[in-house]
Amino acid sequence: MVYENRIYSRAEMRRLDIFTDEYALMRDEGEATGTLVLKAEARNGMVRLFFTLSDGRKVITPVFWWQRAKGFFDLTVGRTYRLRYEPGKNGMVVLALAELENAEGKV
Repeated sequence: MVYENRIYSRAEMRRLDIFTDEYALMRDEGEATGTLVLKAEARNGMVRLFFTLSDGRKVITPVFWWQRAKGFFDLTVGRTYRLRYEPGKNGMVVLALAELENAEGKV
């Protein structure tokens, strides 16, 4: 299914039967290339970004309210990004950078 370039509410996801069971939290630090598949709201002003990585993994990336200034809420569904994940609190890995790649695969 192709999703619109917007943040889906939790109620919409239930109503539209959007299942994300095949996605897992990103647990690896470092860089990856991924295509943004879906954006959905979470609790407490957070957003969940769903990426398919170049190696085939499907990952959920929670984006916290304090990361809004980094532009993560405004990433475009269907576009491919160079992603950098860094250590966060409590052993979590957080998104630190998302740079759009052009058609040649370069930033």
